[in-house]
Amino acid sequence: MDQLDKEFIDYFNTAGRAFAWGDMPTTVIAILYIEPEPVAMEDLAKRTGYSLASVSNMMKMMETMGFVRRIKKPKTRKVYFYMEKDIIKLNKQKLVMAYEIGVKPAMEILPPIIKKYKNKAKEAKGQRKYEIVQDYLRQMAELEKILQHMIEDINQISAGKPGSPLKTYKP
Repeated sequence: MDQLDKEFIDYFNTAGRAFAWGDMPTTVIAILYIEPEPVAMEDLAKRTGYSLASVSNMMKMMETMGFVRRIKKPKTRKVYFYMEKDIIKLNKQKLVMAYEIGVKPAMEILPPIIKKYKNKAKEAKGQRKYEIVQDYLRQMAELEKILQHMIEDINQISAGKPGSPLKTYKP
């Protein structure tokens, strides 16, 4: 299965470049995704060739982003990491996070700011800045609709409802 691991990691590295990710995070994600059991941080460092410190920093970031879970096993001091194998669930988490961290605060914070500065722009540059903020809020409202639809679609897929947007793939 070493060849399967290698080819899956190569695929993940190629796919990750489309999102401007480097080989380190995509390699780590691929290893954690393909491994059925949690992987020790030291093993990740060995398998990737990156230093333990680099892997540790990467894992902190990935844990904060919700990509992985830190696991402690009884009778060991080693730190293990596990990645959810349900790609649909993972992507739903990312969409919910995008909404909670990006869209929701904009929808709460920006309307009062826009109202406050509605008639205060005296010169063209100030008026243009005001319009940019207004347009940003409009775009965030559109993004909110898109994210809500995507999350609803994912919920349908997860529930296995007929007519869900995902077509069944059979290898």
